[in-house]
Amino acid sequence: MTKPALPRMRIEVAGPNRFWVRQETRTVLLAKVARWNYGVHYLRLPGAVPVLPPITAASARTAPSWPHQYASWLATAPGPLHAGWWSLRAWQPPWPESVWRREVADADPVGYLDWLEGWQGVVPMRRLPAADEGRVKAYRKLAQEGLLPPLLLWWISGLDGWLLLDGHARLAAALAERLIPPMLSLYLAPSPVQIDEAITNAMWHDSVTAEGLEHARRAGRAGVDSAVRVQQRHFAGVYAAIPSERERTRAWPLPGGVPAWQNAATAAPPGWPTDPG
Repeated sequence: MTKPALPRMRIEVAGPNRFWVRQETRTVLLAKVARWNYGVHYLRLPGAVPVLPPITAASARTAPSWPHQYASWLATAPGPLHAGWWSLRAWQPPWPESVWRREVADADPVGYLDWLEGWQGVVPMRRLPAADEGRVKAYRKLAQEGLLPPLLLWWISGLDGWLLLDGHARLAAALAERLIPPMLSLYLAPSPVQIDEAITNAMWHDSVTAEGLEHARRAGRAGVDSAVRVQQRHFAGVYAAIPSERERTRAWPLPGGVPAWQNAATAAPPGWPTDPG
């Protein structure tokens, strides 16, 4: 797939603690990192458009391969793809549904993501539709049948979480049904060269650890066999995780710098962000 040098949806940065998300010519989200990096304030602006085509109930019931279908749509979508290595993988939060729903940042139009509380959730691009809207009710039925198409999330390291690119009605349906929806996470992935370097580095640490354990075995120390099993499990996890690691989200200079960001922030309610830093 050919990816543009400048994506149609991108992060643009003004200074060390201010950035926005731009889609085509529209600024759709402003963000300001709080003083001492305690979290990030966000301001949603109108104008965000869906990244994927509409998904009907009839097409959902055909049960296509959603990762392949989404990848095909993303090739021509107003999304964040740019030159580089990308991954589109299923993502499942490590929390129960009751905790996960608190990780959906639906405060509108402004909100605060508290990193001190370990926030690592989902920021919708626009307000979620009501649970009794027609399209939400159709998706609720699909959710009940286990056929809900996945949400499309974009990992943004500056948020330490995901931006919901597509699936706002599906998310509303899942919340109404009190379940965790299927999700696909889109993120910048390590290149083959980076993966090779990481594997080589892990292999070196693995061999050093194994050598130390062998010396301990020869010295007759107790517990070596147990330590070897722990080492094997640890490095198996290290090797398996390397290809799925997320790279930092690429960003571009914000045209106009801080004054342009401040001008866009005039759309916020008075006092936003509350942190003056």
